[in-house]
Amino acid sequence: MKKLYKIIAPCVMFLLLCNCGSRFSKQDQLRVYNYYVKKANQYNAIEDYETAVKYSDKAIDITDTLAIAYKIKGIALYHLNVLNDALVNFDEVISLEGKTSDVFKNRAIIHLKNDDTYFLNDIETYLNTHPNDDEAINMRASYYQSAFNYANEMAFRTVKYN
Repeated sequence: MKKLYKIIAPCVMFLLLCNCGSRFSKQDQLRVYNYYVKKANQYNAIEDYETAVKYSDKAIDITDTLAIAYKIKGIALYHLNVLNDALVNFDEVISLEGKTSDVFKNRAIIHLKNDDTYFLNDIETYLNTHPNDDEAINMRASYYQSAFNYANEMAFRTVKYN
């Protein structure tokens, strides 16, 4: 019975997706959207990021006014090391959710990985609304420590070679 369900369920979802025009209610469209978001989350959880991106794209095709599919896609793209596309998806989430979005942390992580100074802006924005996130606090502290060590190294080299 489970095998039959696994075969029929995607077919039904595909047919609903193809027919999500004016004949289907917003509730039906939202149901299909949620199905694809759930599948994308499941594939992210098992580290099948390419499939997670595909399901996220299907959800975004249904509606591009909800942020969760963009977030899931951005996370998958980050793990695939497609950082610029991940940033684009996180930017979309932020434009939909505003300054309280928790995606500022995800975007800050990418900026940190790219050794980009935008990290500080994003992590500070995130910590303004999530002040008790120890991981984010530690990331910021490590960044400042690295910057301090770099400044000390540059000062040492300037003194030593001048």
